[in-house]
Amino acid sequence: MTEEKKLSSPQLVAVQDLRIGMYVVAIGQQRQQNEIKRSGRITQHRQLEELMNLGVLSVWIDPSKTLAAADSPNHASPDTAIDTPQPERDNRPRQEIRIRRLYQEAKTMQNKLFHNLKRGEPVQVDELEAIADELVDSIFENRDALFCLARIREKDSYLMEHSLNVGMLLANFGRFLELERPVLRELTIGGLLHDTGKIMIPDHILHKPGRLTEDEFIIMKSHVNHSISILKESKGITPVMMTVAACHHERLDGKGYPHGLEGERLNLYARMSTIVDVYDALTADRCYKAGMPATAAFRILLQGAGSQFDEELVRKFIKCMGIHPVGTLVKLQSGKLAIVVERNEQAPLQPKVKVIYSTIGQHHLEVKLLDLARPGVNETIEGVVDPKSFGIDMSRYLA
Repeated sequence: MTEEKKLSSPQLVAVQDLRIGMYVVAIGQQRQQNEIKRSGRITQHRQLEELMNLGVLSVWIDPSKTLAAADSPNHASPDTAIDTPQPERDNRPRQEIRIRRLYQEAKTMQNKLFHNLKRGEPVQVDELEAIADELVDSIFENRDALFCLARIREKDSYLMEHSLNVGMLLANFGRFLELERPVLRELTIGGLLHDTGKIMIPDHILHKPGRLTEDEFIIMKSHVNHSISILKESKGITPVMMTVAACHHERLDGKGYPHGLEGERLNLYARMSTIVDVYDALTADRCYKAGMPATAAFRILLQGAGSQFDEELVRKFIKCMGIHPVGTLVKLQSGKLAIVVERNEQAPLQPKVKVIYSTIGQHHLEVKLLDLARPGVNETIEGVVDPKSFGIDMSRYLA
């Protein structure tokens, strides 16, 4: 066999020996069934990591198409870059695909809402009703998949994503409290609209990383009155929607704003809104701070129960969300890290998880779904872990 013939024949290469510029045509050995949807050239180190994380041991390359590292493009292009295996995405149920599409549509709708408001256009409630109905349907069908997506936050999109999440959290909480379906839709829309007045707050105050001065805080608090004004001028706003927008900063002891309402003057929807708004704000990543784990947010809610928040509702909200909410990174007894992907209402301490990382070997593992409540499974949750402590990008596993 000539040297030229040998060079043009496919060669089997261990995945750890892959280099930038090599052209992959197929998977050789693997620990699980994956498919490369399109052959192509390795252009980024990220692709090598993805192959290893997905359990690929070796691949076939075409040496004749290999480029020197210096000649290799810096960024993947649609026609040349390898499409790394995505087994879970490829095989996920249609329902999950529909929920993913719905969540993206909801984000687009929310973005459009704030854009139109900044242009001085009124709220189009009828446009929000259809998306709210679908979100409520998804909470009944597969709320865990929906809230997995909601855990993927963009630091620069806080206002939009916070409003969307508050709407979904209110609907989920309302479902747990067995409220009627039309009320769940109104709560969802109320959440989508509850912070509309923040478009009137100057950016240097709205996004200030440090503590606000007294004057700045007065301006910040005015966003609620701005929201009330905007919604009063909009057709189709119901009392439930207005309550969410007007009362989410009120407190049971009367020390909230803008009206200092207390006790019985705050109805169920107002009391729910105060809890949900604080919970999502505490757990969200911001451009200037990392969000706290759900368990830490629960502790803060419990500390304020009876004074700031309705104590009975706080406890019901925690039960509704689960001891380890979906999207939480936990450490198992074995030293492995796993992401909670589905709660178990019958056994709250034993949810379904995705095992992704070994703290002992300090390396990523082949992703494995594990039901901690299944007979014969001896794993237990030791506690909650901060993903940043291990350099874990949660969006890779939740998306």
